[in-house]
Amino acid sequence: NFSFVFVGPKWGVRHLQVLFLFTCATLIVAQRMNMSVAIVAMTNANSSNPNYPEYQLTEQQKSYTLSSPFWGSCIAQLMIGYLSSRFGAKMLLLAIMVITSLVSIGTPLVMSLGGWQLLFLVRFFQGLVMGGMWPCLYTHLAKWCPKREANRLGGLMATGLDCGTIMGFAFSGVLAASNLGWPSSFYVPGYMGIVWSLLWLYYGSNSPSESKFISLSERKHIELALEKTQGSAGETPAVPWLQILRSRPFLVLAFCKMSQACSFYTLMQQIPRYIHGIFRYSIAVNALLSALPFVVMLMSSYLFIFLAEYLTRNREISLPVLRKSINSFASWVPAVALVMLSYVSEQNLVGSICCMVAAVAAISGQAIGSSLNHVDLSPNFAGLLFGVSNTLMSLAGVVSPLIIGIAVTNESDRSQWRLVFLGISVILFLGNLMYVIFGEMTVQPWNGSKSSTESAPENVTPTPPHGEEVYTEKFNYF
Repeated sequence: NFSFVFVGPKWGVRHLQVLFLFTCATLIVAQRMNMSVAIVAMTNANSSNPNYPEYQLTEQQKSYTLSSPFWGSCIAQLMIGYLSSRFGAKMLLLAIMVITSLVSIGTPLVMSLGGWQLLFLVRFFQGLVMGGMWPCLYTHLAKWCPKREANRLGGLMATGLDCGTIMGFAFSGVLAASNLGWPSSFYVPGYMGIVWSLLWLYYGSNSPSESKFISLSERKHIELALEKTQGSAGETPAVPWLQILRSRPFLVLAFCKMSQACSFYTLMQQIPRYIHGIFRYSIAVNALLSALPFVVMLMSSYLFIFLAEYLTRNREISLPVLRKSINSFASWVPAVALVMLSYVSEQNLVGSICCMVAAVAAISGQAIGSSLNHVDLSPNFAGLLFGVSNTLMSLAGVVSPLIIGIAVTNESDRSQWRLVFLGISVILFLGNLMYVIFGEMTVQPWNGSKSSTESAPENVTPTPPHGEEVYTEKFNYF
């Protein structure tokens, strides 16, 4: 009897895969969020570059346009989450990026040909395709990421949401005010997505075993680590639909994610309208102020990643305590900040921006606090689980602008915005309260492999010096 010992390399192809996932999230979110700023320039040419067309839209038509991608996202997520779990995420992500990029490039032409009605239909189709992105990202992450590296690599991937929002706000505002005009807000991320697709086609792989660039030591490091939670290679358990839909830990997680989506999507979509209505700044200043909270959010995301890594490795904090503590901060601090924003005076720009920064920055902790809980509950069906919960999150993205379109008939009326912010605060508080009481961070029995339930204790194998993780593969020689 003898053993081969595989030490996981500090840098490898798995990090390249996560970098691709990060940039994929960044570009697709930017293609979705650029409309939040571009719609201000499209409907008010004097706020940006007056040399480009201006379209007259009512507040309700603006709300329909902003919500249209989320209508599409609600439909596709379950199907694409299932397909990615069964057949891998590489080609699905490639198709998603190519289609959404081409739609983004064609958006100005669509608006000129068919007005907001045709734009609504095209953005609906774009959202239909975009909806599969997050399930695919988590499916791919589960195939490449050892559990001990999930907080670091998964948190890095999730910051693509922050970078995409910054790109969608700040770059769109700067481009709209430049000589290129507001159409460039759609052209630039679209062409960048085409470049990403070409690189992904060459370097992307569904799993370590399919990669032609990975070293033997890194491949065995990943595969042996994943065997602890995903079972032997080649297993393809049937999807336990009934058990998933009756699982209390997952239902609580889905409700928590929906409550967080209500706040995050509202802030992403409505901050430019809020600043424009209350403070009346130009499109460039509006875009930079709108992006500021998400710049702070990006920095705080990396802070949460380092904090989680330190607490789990050096302080041996249990996973449930880590997840629930960070998620409580990510839910209840924004709730308090939105209550304060509701009562800040209209002349206090600094106070309003500080409240928005605090709310958005704290939300960044939800990636580690709750999003990675999908992988905790079921590594085999992480993409499918995220497809279900993200469908509910997209419903929040649909309902939120419609309700705000009804509640806020005058963008300059502070009392109407107050009702919106107070309602979101209540939803955030209740969502996290349920997660703290009933949430779980262990692999569920319906995950589909015996090894998943037998390997629940994470600290059975002692951690080697310098944070390296060692896995052994045993052979019997006769």
